[in-house]
Amino acid sequence: MTQGVDTPQDAWMKCLAVLGEPQRLRILRALAEGEQTAGALSERLGVRQNTLSHHMRQLREHGLVEVRRHPHDERYTIYRLNGRRLRALSAVLMDWAARAETEIDAAGRRSS
Repeated sequence: MTQGVDTPQDAWMKCLAVLGEPQRLRILRALAEGEQTAGALSERLGVRQNTLSHHMRQLREHGLVEVRRHPHDERYTIYRLNGRRLRALSAVLMDWAARAETEIDAAGRRSS
Protein backbone atom coordinates (compact mmCIF):
# COMPACT_ATOMS: atom_id res chain seq x y z
CA MET A 1 0.00 0.00 0.00
CA THR A 2 1.36 3.44 -0.91
CA GLN A 3 1.53 6.23 1.59
CA GLY A 4 -0.16 9.42 0.38
CA VAL A 5 1.79 12.64 0.20
CA ASP A 6 0.66 15.36 2.60
CA THR A 7 -1.01 18.35 1.03
CA PRO A 8 -0.04 21.82 2.24
CA GLN A 9 -3.31 21.91 4.21
CA ASP A 10 -2.36 18.60 5.89
CA ALA A 11 0.98 20.09 6.91
CA TRP A 12 -0.72 23.11 8.48
CA MET A 13 -3.17 20.85 10.31
CA LYS A 14 -0.23 18.88 11.73
CA CYS A 15 1.44 22.12 12.88
CA LEU A 16 -1.74 23.13 14.65
CA ALA A 17 -1.97 19.70 16.28
CA VAL A 18 1.61 20.08 17.55
CA LEU A 19 0.67 23.47 18.99
CA GLY A 20 -2.31 21.90 20.77
CA GLU A 21 0.05 20.72 23.52
CA PRO A 22 0.25 23.36 26.30
CA GLN A 23 3.92 22.71 27.10
CA ARG A 24 4.87 23.44 23.48
CA LEU A 25 2.97 26.72 23.60
CA ARG A 26 4.89 27.64 26.76
CA ILE A 27 8.12 26.89 24.90
CA LEU A 28 7.14 29.10 21.97
CA ARG A 29 6.12 31.91 24.30
CA ALA A 30 9.51 31.70 26.06
CA LEU A 31 11.33 31.71 22.72
CA ALA A 32 9.33 34.74 21.60
CA GLU A 33 11.52 36.69 24.03
CA GLY A 34 14.66 35.57 22.22
CA GLU A 35 16.75 32.53 21.47
CA GLN A 36 17.75 30.34 24.40
CA THR A 37 19.82 27.28 25.18
CA ALA A 38 18.08 24.03 25.97
CA GLY A 39 19.37 24.26 29.54
CA ALA A 40 17.99 27.76 30.03
CA LEU A 41 14.61 26.73 28.62
CA SER A 42 14.50 23.65 30.81
CA GLU A 43 15.25 25.68 33.92
CA ARG A 44 12.92 28.54 33.02
CA LEU A 45 9.97 26.27 32.28
CA GLY A 46 10.67 23.81 35.07
CA VAL A 47 10.81 20.77 32.78
CA ARG A 48 13.35 18.00 32.64
CA GLN A 49 15.83 18.00 29.75
CA ASN A 50 14.44 14.78 28.23
CA THR A 51 10.90 16.19 28.32
CA LEU A 52 12.09 19.39 26.70
CA SER A 53 13.96 17.38 24.04
CA HIS A 54 10.77 15.50 23.16
CA HIS A 55 8.82 18.73 22.67
CA MET A 56 11.64 20.46 20.81
CA ARG A 57 11.88 17.53 18.40
CA GLN A 58 8.19 17.93 17.55
CA LEU A 59 8.52 21.69 17.11
CA ARG A 60 11.64 21.28 14.92
CA GLU A 61 10.07 18.56 12.75
CA HIS A 62 7.20 20.90 11.94
CA GLY A 63 9.50 23.85 11.27
CA LEU A 64 8.25 25.96 14.16
CA VAL A 65 11.65 26.34 15.82
CA GLU A 66 15.18 26.42 14.49
CA VAL A 67 18.28 25.08 16.18
CA ARG A 68 21.95 25.92 16.07
CA ARG A 69 25.04 25.09 18.08
CA HIS A 70 26.55 27.65 20.42
CA PRO A 71 29.36 29.43 18.52
CA HIS A 72 31.84 29.10 21.39
CA ASP A 73 30.84 25.73 22.79
CA GLU A 74 29.43 23.07 20.46
CA ARG A 75 28.00 21.15 23.43
CA TYR A 76 25.19 23.70 23.78
CA THR A 77 22.13 23.82 21.57
CA ILE A 78 20.41 27.15 20.99
CA TYR A 79 16.78 27.35 19.94
CA ARG A 80 14.85 30.19 18.33
CA LEU A 81 11.45 30.63 16.76
CA ASN A 82 11.11 30.21 13.01
CA GLY A 83 9.36 33.51 12.34
CA ARG A 84 8.80 32.78 8.65
CA ARG A 85 6.96 29.54 9.44
CA LEU A 86 4.88 31.13 12.20
CA ARG A 87 3.91 34.03 9.92
CA ALA A 88 2.91 31.55 7.21
CA LEU A 89 0.80 29.61 9.73
CA SER A 90 -0.76 32.88 10.85
CA ALA A 91 -1.57 33.72 7.20
CA VAL A 92 -3.33 30.36 6.80
CA LEU A 93 -5.42 31.06 9.90
CA MET A 94 -6.21 34.57 8.67
CA ASP A 95 -7.32 33.11 5.33
CA TRP A 96 -9.61 30.65 7.09
CA ALA A 97 -11.05 33.49 9.20
CA ALA A 98 -11.63 35.66 6.12
CA ARG A 99 -13.43 32.81 4.37
CA ALA A 100 -15.62 32.25 7.43
CA GLU A 101 -16.46 35.98 7.59
CA THR A 102 -17.30 36.03 3.88
CA GLU A 103 -19.60 33.04 4.37
CA ILE A 104 -21.30 34.71 7.35
CA ASP A 105 -21.72 37.96 5.41
CA ALA A 106 -23.18 36.08 2.43
CA ALA A 107 -25.58 34.14 4.68
CA GLY A 108 -26.68 37.39 6.34
CA ARG A 109 -27.42 39.03 2.99
CA ARG A 110 -29.42 36.02 1.84
CA SER A 111 -31.62 36.01 4.95
CA SER A 112 -32.42 39.75 4.70
